[in-house]
Amino acid sequence: MRDKVILGVTLSIVLLLTLVIYGVVDTQRGSGTAAEELEHRKREGKHLYAQYCIQCHGPLGEGCLGPALNRPAWRPQVSGAANPDYDEGSLDLIRKTIERGRNSNQPGVQMPAWSVRENGALNDQQIEELVSFIQYGEWGQVLEDAPSATGLNEPIPSYPGFTDPDKLKRVNELMLSKGCLNCHQLGKGGGSVGAILTDVGSRRTEGWLREWIKDPKSVPVPTRGPNLWLVGPTATVPPPGGAPAQANLTPAPTAQIFPMGATYMPTIDMTDEELDLLVEYLSRARTTTR
Repeated sequence: MRDKVILGVTLSIVLLLTLVIYGVVDTQRGSGTAAEELEHRKREGKHLYAQYCIQCHGPLGEGCLGPALNRPAWRPQVSGAANPDYDEGSLDLIRKTIERGRNSNQPGVQMPAWSVRENGALNDQQIEELVSFIQYGEWGQVLEDAPSATGLNEPIPSYPGFTDPDKLKRVNELMLSKGCLNCHQLGKGGGSVGAILTDVGSRRTEGWLREWIKDPKSVPVPTRGPNLWLVGPTATVPPPGGAPAQANLTPAPTAQIFPMGATYMPTIDMTDEELDLLVEYLSRARTTTR
């Protein structure tokens, strides 16, 4: 009888220890599985960002036509620890903006609705992957997934007021030699790292373009990206070369400034003559009526 009691107690202890060990192992496995799942979402999200978001929000998430996404307050963790400044509402804001899009009064610029329920290109899983990258991913790795420039042998488009074949050829050669088309799409050719330039003259003035191309990092945040909204028509001066008159829109900062980070675009070394030619061309790059 005594032996049976000892055996029963021993078996109970063994069973208890087995359950404890299993619980510890299962917890560790669950933690590992969660970490692996997050890494998967970040990796897939990085690819989606490079495919769909880089042109408007920048290769570093620093902001371009749209606001910066690499905001410290949107990161739940900093260096592996909980972020005390994390904005709890940012998760819902990011997800809903991706799903539904966002309006803009800049000509030719609007954040599209990406959810398939809104006739967009991304399903729910892909949207969650994109959100995970924005909140947890490494911005310095985005360019690894950025597509290469294509159609660099395509001629650049002509615009009203800029149709001279010799000048177009010089602009084309200039943009190729300076690497502009490696990042920017113009007409049928170019890259997808920076903003599309095909219609840039409709949303940026000649003065702004000159300042930006000459030294992009010196352009203040209130006059960058979505902060430079275009408000109200003003009297127009007929452009040279017999081009049709177009009502200009006055650039003005928004009342609430959107966050913008340091731009990825470098300062490009060029002569004053080259700068004048490029600004003259891009300021006429308009396909919209505004």
